Amino acid sequence: MPDFNTSGPIPTISGMHERRDRMERETHRHTLEQIEGEGFPREITLQPGVSVIGRAPEALIHLPSKRVSRQHALLRVRGTDCVIADNESDNGIYLNGVKIHSAVLRDGDVIGVGDSQFRYREG
Repeated sequence: MPDFNTSGPIPTISGMHERRDRMERETHRHTLEQIEGEGFPREITLQPGVSVIGRAPEALIHLPSKRVSRQHALLRVRGTDCVIADNESDNGIYLNGVKIHSAVLRDGDVIGVGDSQFRYREG
């Protein structure tokens, strides 16, 4: 029979799930691959927190097009989720060809901002 050490606390199912979730958050990678527009091709790794897509020079994803607002859209990375939201831009954002206000991104989604398009990748 195997020798089990019973001197420590017995792990709970919820504790194991919390540990797995923490490991996923620590290793989960969110990237945008620019597939069209000025600056193509490039890949941007998104860090936890909020990132700006826009014409402003300080935007993480800087797009110099006149069709892009200074702070056009916001990307929020939290754990395994990445949410994109229009930031009251003049021309909006598109997800897989459909104009949206906000959405949780899924692997392979195509985001349109001004003259540029990006493919979202997770994992």
